[in-house]
Amino acid sequence: MIGTDKYSYQSRLKTVDPTAKIVLTAASMVLCLGTNGIAVSIFTIVFFCAVSALWGGTAVNTFLRLMRAPLFFLLVGTVTVIFSRFPNWDGVLIGMQIGDWIYGLSIASLFRGVRLVARAMGCVASVYFTVLSTPITDLMLAFRRMHLPQLFLSLMELIYRFIFLLYETAQRIHTAQASRLGYNGLKRSYESLGMLISMVFMKAYRKSDKIYTSLEARGYTGELCTLAPLYESGRRMYWACAGLTAVQLALFLIERGVVPF
Repeated sequence: MIGTDKYSYQSRLKTVDPTAKIVLTAASMVLCLGTNGIAVSIFTIVFFCAVSALWGGTAVNTFLRLMRAPLFFLLVGTVTVIFSRFPNWDGVLIGMQIGDWIYGLSIASLFRGVRLVARAMGCVASVYFTVLSTPITDLMLAFRRMHLPQLFLSLMELIYRFIFLLYETAQRIHTAQASRLGYNGLKRSYESLGMLISMVFMKAYRKSDKIYTSLEARGYTGELCTLAPLYESGRRMYWACAGLTAVQLALFLIERGVVPF
């Protein structure tokens, strides 16, 4: 198994109708993006972490560990949002003056950055719920039932496979180089890295060409056809979607001061 497939095949929700899980994910993402609220986003993260653990059997540590990768890139990108340029020191928490302008962060920019990170992580948690509970083949079947373009789905599935083909090839070459002291010293490390980059694409290209030839030999006509299994009813997913939507809207109204709390 590759990527997150090892978690999705171990999930207790893998036999549940994937369309219902996609609807739950899509609804939560729309509200996370639309409401732009910190409380809504935090509740969404906690909700999907709990649902993945209680219903799907995915360990909380696994879910949080997978959340760390996008969080790192978000924090790096949010630095440019938090730090701004100000004409004077009013409201500036930390900053330094360069010429006529003050560069630093204020309470407003800090909250803006926190809101951005929370909203993005809420969407990531929503996507992880579906990804960690639905194998890629079931996702493709659900997308076909939604009448998404066939070319788009075929490219999505092939790209997903070949990403991990590249990773596996690079890992094997790196292991072989490390066993021969290929990374002993800065100069040798650069030489080994250049050789790794060149070899990984050559080997991956040859392997992908062989895979495509084998697909054509089995009657491939541009569509990867798989048989749809019998799924369990996704009724509880729709109920969860309704409950999550209600709580998200309530938190949004409370956060904006429309409903007193």
